[in-house]
Amino acid sequence: MADIQLSSQLFEDIQQAVLRQQPDADQGLILQYLAAVMGYMLGSQRGMAAADRNALMDDLCAFARHVSDDLTQREQEASRPPAQSFGYWNPPGD
Repeated sequence: MADIQLSSQLFEDIQQAVLRQQPDADQGLILQYLAAVMGYMLGSQRGMAAADRNALMDDLCAFARHVSDDLTQREQEASRPPAQSFGYWNPPGD
């Protein structure tokens, strides 16, 4: 897959496009629109063999899961308190 650049502006633009289509859309419905757009665009590739379309759909779904899992992991790491060490130290020798 190609390198892509995600930004808060991109997310806002996409949400606003869906809200223009359906003003009462919540986050779940916005995600359904995104999935439907992906499926429609992929299904519209008439020059692509069905097996290739299916393989690309599998790749795109796996990529979406990877992005979601990566974000979840980063948020969990950011919310953890920093590791703390404590104990007693005695100089060697005596």
